[in-house]
Amino acid sequence: MKNTDNPKNYSKMVKNTKILISVIFLSLVSVFSLSTCIALLLSNAATKRQADASQSELDALESEGYYTTAQAQQLMDQAVSEAMKQAGDELRNEFRKRLEAGDKLGAIRSIFPDDIVTEYAGQYFFKPIDPNVARNPFSPEDFVVGDDGSISYAGMDANILVTRGIDVSRSQGDIDFNKVKEAGIDFVMIRAGLRGSAEGQLLEDDYFKTNLAKAQKAGLEVGVYFYSQAIDTTEAAEEAQFVIDLLNGADITYPIAIDLEQISSSEARTSKLSPQLYSEIANAFCQKIDEAGYRPMIQGGIRTFSELLDIEDLQKYPVWIVYHGFPQYYPYEFGMWQYSKSGHIDGIEGDVSLDIYIGTK
Repeated sequence: MKNTDNPKNYSKMVKNTKILISVIFLSLVSVFSLSTCIALLLSNAATKRQADASQSELDALESEGYYTTAQAQQLMDQAVSEAMKQAGDELRNEFRKRLEAGDKLGAIRSIFPDDIVTEYAGQYFFKPIDPNVARNPFSPEDFVVGDDGSISYAGMDANILVTRGIDVSRSQGDIDFNKVKEAGIDFVMIRAGLRGSAEGQLLEDDYFKTNLAKAQKAGLEVGVYFYSQAIDTTEAAEEAQFVIDLLNGADITYPIAIDLEQISSSEARTSKLSPQLYSEIANAFCQKIDEAGYRPMIQGGIRTFSELLDIEDLQKYPVWIVYHGFPQYYPYEFGMWQYSKSGHIDGIEGDVSLDIYIGTK
């Protein structure tokens, strides 16, 4: 008879089976718990490694000069504050130096770099620089002043051609243009005439024809200018025709300019002209010159182009700027620059105005 037939043996076998199942179950639980613990440990280790790596990156960033947003903003604010203080100190020093040198206008201009500042009859005028007008492309370093006071081009643009010139009238008297040529002068702007500021009469310069003939014979390039006191477009066209008739077909290689200046006397016929009318006068003169086959140009000081004329409407005509200072203050594009009224050139007794003409090769 088998052992299973014995109740005692059967009961013992069942009990042993239950114990075995319990052992197996507990073993599985232990294995699962151990696996979980190992996974947690590994996860904690990975987290710690990641934290250590992140901290190392932060330490590295800090050591290389990287900052938090708040730190960066604080540094920026500090830099701005220091820069403003430094700029303010430099501005005050420059203002003081100019005042001590007697350059009151220059001192005021240094404070208002975005305006064109001019002085007329004891009053100061401020005109914002027009963004719609072509700017002067040169930097102060593009021009240098020689020992003799002459200005020459020192820029890097090989296509720029700068020539030396003078402008003359009856004030210079008899001129030896051969000596002028030998002195290194390339061109001469000759006054053709003027209109009287009181009665408005057209007058030929006494030395115009003589200066024109002698300058051309000496091999100098020649241009012409007319001192205008026109009060309307009809008179402006009349002035242009007056110059054309005086030339009588002469070969002029440099421009013909209208010289526009406002006389401080209240009795001057142009004392109350508006910028619009001044602009119309300039345009009428230049248009007539252009129609005759010559190159027109507008001559004047800083005030002419900032207060008297609407320069935006006249950009098609080149500018002959009269500015006796260095570096150039005029912010817009120009083709000729009268930089001195007290130059000295062989062949001329006394002072003469000095110019440079800016062209391209």
